[in-house]
Amino acid sequence: MRRVLIVDDELPIINGLSFLFKRYFQADYSVVGTARSGREAIEKSMALAPEIILMDVQMPGISGLEVIRELSHEGGAKAFILVTAYERFDIAREALSMGVCDYLLKPVSRERLDVALRTASAYLDRVQMLNERELEFKDREQRLVPFVRTAFFVMARQKRGQTSAAASSDIALFREMLQLPSETGIMGIAGFWPSDGNVSAAYERFCSVLQYRTLAFAGQLEDMRYCAWFLPIKKETDTSQELGAFLGVLQGAFSAQLATGEMQLSYGQPEKLDALWRSWEQTITRYAISHSTEERFFAEELHREQESEERAVNPLDSQFYDEITKGHVALAGQALERLLQSLDQQGQLQQGPLQRDSFYRIIAALSFAASKLAGGGVLSEKGYREFMDFSDVERLWSDGALKLFASRVRARFQMLQEKAATAGAHSPFVVRALQYIENHYQEQITLESAAEAIGISAGHLTRLMSDELKRGFARTLIDYRMQKAKELLKNPNVSIREVSQRCGYPDANYFARLFRRQTGQTPREYAARMEKGENWDA
Repeated sequence: MRRVLIVDDELPIINGLSFLFKRYFQADYSVVGTARSGREAIEKSMALAPEIILMDVQMPGISGLEVIRELSHEGGAKAFILVTAYERFDIAREALSMGVCDYLLKPVSRERLDVALRTASAYLDRVQMLNERELEFKDREQRLVPFVRTAFFVMARQKRGQTSAAASSDIALFREMLQLPSETGIMGIAGFWPSDGNVSAAYERFCSVLQYRTLAFAGQLEDMRYCAWFLPIKKETDTSQELGAFLGVLQGAFSAQLATGEMQLSYGQPEKLDALWRSWEQTITRYAISHSTEERFFAEELHREQESEERAVNPLDSQFYDEITKGHVALAGQALERLLQSLDQQGQLQQGPLQRDSFYRIIAALSFAASKLAGGGVLSEKGYREFMDFSDVERLWSDGALKLFASRVRARFQMLQEKAATAGAHSPFVVRALQYIENHYQEQITLESAAEAIGISAGHLTRLMSDELKRGFARTLIDYRMQKAKELLKNPNVSIREVSQRCGYPDANYFARLFRRQTGQTPREYAARMEKGENWDA
């Protein structure tokens, strides 16, 4: 039930609106309070937390528009409906620019109030959905960080010659995703030799200290003995001070372990991101020189392991990233296919450093390709966000189902190839129009809003879409929304009303009629067939 606050300096208006709510709308709306001045409206809003506010425009003291401006800064979803005795275009224009949902003239009729309340409710539903999507995206982004970090450590430990354009793009992507403050950093290694034998606990505590007390971050625990770590340098002129402060934090947190040798630390010299392999080699060398025979043997094994990894994965890196940067998506797919074929032949997951990193290298490759296509306008913002959810392939890898994993990766990359091919087959304006629909189909968009966002006239966009797609903007939008509706209706936990709203139709009845006209069946009938396993679209 929506919470409503009525604001008007005339008591008869407040009583009349309250009567309408009590008689016709009490099933869906509850009037939680009334106010007769702008100041009282602000106080009541803070105390009662209404969702919908019916606001008089002209009131003594603080005006209705000023109240709306003040309440909008408080945060929280609120839908405003202006109520006024004067039909003035300047007020309406200013109100709409502030996000007011509707504009009612006194005296307010039941029918007109009903329309305004539906509009306000649809707006609140939309805000809630967007907030949920934003939280979901942030959650996906956080779940992606471990993949990106692991791919970063793989990149950092590779020997490089002259930096290519692809490598530079790769580094720029890492800087953005990991929020690195500069292009300089220090590679290090932490070895764990706890007296109680609980290496995992020691590693987790080390990661926690890095995360909450420093800018550094750690790689995965490898061979149940060590992890790489990276310290980004904020200012190259303050490298010594920043390194000293970092080591001071570690000394304070792990003084006992460092004194007894239960934790061993080594690090290299500061290097640019494209030359971090030098810092890593210095780290391994120093670790081998300064520690016991057992640890020295361990460091030598680590060095040989790195060389083995470099020989195995460099071909994929160099060709894949170079071809993606050049825009040769199909050729990049051939490089990716070679690694996937090796997984097909293997059949089941074999543990080891090379196999452990293969997963992250593939995820990094897909991420880079998607980012490049999104940056080039081929992949929409919404499509990019959905693509960057790798939970499905992660689950297959964790289960050891390498053939299914490879098949899923192929399907993912095939989708990118199809997007690239579509972009190449249409003019830039039509591609941007399709992306506009994909990004905003849940909103109340029109041909005019799309044309304005793209930067051409509505008539020109209509002609381009009709020539290239054989259908106009409205038909293309409806087709896309209906396809999305079908996808949502396959989920039995999603209601018809929710499907309607998520596909850009506030009125569920109108959506149902349109869906039936498009498919020959109602949304409920379609959902029932999907639940029974019937493929109606086949």
